[in-house]
Amino acid sequence: MINFDSNTAIPIIATYAGKLGASIIFTGFIVGIYSMVHIPSNLIFGRLVDKFGRKKLIAFGVFLDGLSLLLYALAQNPIFLLFGRIIHGIGGGFGGPATMAYISDATSQKRGGRGMALYGMSIGFSNLIGFMLGGLVAQIIGVSNLFIIIAIVLFVMSFTSLLLPSIYQPSKDDDKEKFNLREEIKQFKKVVFRKSMISPYLSILAMMFNMGIVTAAYTVMLESAAYTVGQTGMILSIMVIFSILIHYPAGVLSDKIGYVKVMLIGLFLIALSFGVFIISLEAPLPMIGMAFLGVGHGLIFPSSAGMIKEKTKDSESGVATGAFYALIVAGVAIGAPVSGFAYEIYNAQFTLALGIIIPLIMAIILLMLLSYLKKE
Repeated sequence: MINFDSNTAIPIIATYAGKLGASIIFTGFIVGIYSMVHIPSNLIFGRLVDKFGRKKLIAFGVFLDGLSLLLYALAQNPIFLLFGRIIHGIGGGFGGPATMAYISDATSQKRGGRGMALYGMSIGFSNLIGFMLGGLVAQIIGVSNLFIIIAIVLFVMSFTSLLLPSIYQPSKDDDKEKFNLREEIKQFKKVVFRKSMISPYLSILAMMFNMGIVTAAYTVMLESAAYTVGQTGMILSIMVIFSILIHYPAGVLSDKIGYVKVMLIGLFLIALSFGVFIISLEAPLPMIGMAFLGVGHGLIFPSSAGMIKEKTKDSESGVATGAFYALIVAGVAIGAPVSGFAYEIYNAQFTLALGIIIPLIMAIILLMLLSYLKKE
């Protein structure tokens, strides 16, 4: 639900802002403010997840998400909607790291890949169902009514999440310790800039950078090639379906052969998918490319998340997963404008070539890092 509500808003938030009187520029700001708030929120609130525990902050994050959707429904002008988007970004900043850290706590080290695969599958289903509801159901019952219904569900889940068993207990000393900014920054650097964190962070950043290209540029290319909105949606859904299908096998494979090897396979497949895209926009190449992209996506998420779980202590999990979530959002936030600029200034081939080059560069870095760590 933490991911579902934001996915539901994606297809309709821009047109909803326009109906409330927002200009095109202000509409873009309303859409983008979520990411602007969400990225730093994940980094900051991830640490709070370690200091105060997972369960309470899951409940608080889900409650804020519900409040934000209620504000969307009640909005009478663009400023009010902007305020709702800011609350939404903060809610996700609590809920994302808290839920991922909770799953990490509940999963044994030997089955870390499997645990993160199931978590990734929940995100995949939230994408698939959220996009469908955001388009179809909003058209039937109205945007405001859809927001109100989801807000009610989130409020109920906020209270029921308090019934979850408490797996992780923060240190009493940590809880009593006064806030010290210098110490908090030191703790953040210690966890996030650890050598073992480089591989999963670079992999997820590369993957989401390419998703930014798909969102901002490739969909426009398909439209220019006379694909309808419905056909484009179906093509994108192929990626989501393949990602969901491969997640659990990828988790099992990660536990058996190692996380970095699975990440490498995923990066090569993502590069291959853009190699297919660059050949032609004529069917069935976009569908084939999306299948490769989905498999690559399904390999990278559980392996990178599983490695983060393996390389962090329970008391560091919130910080590590907060940075992970921040990079998921940052990848799209970087990839979308960069690809849009490249498409506008250069051409489609150059833009799609970025989707080949970036994952391959990251794969080379991972290979160099793997050989370096073996020597150590």
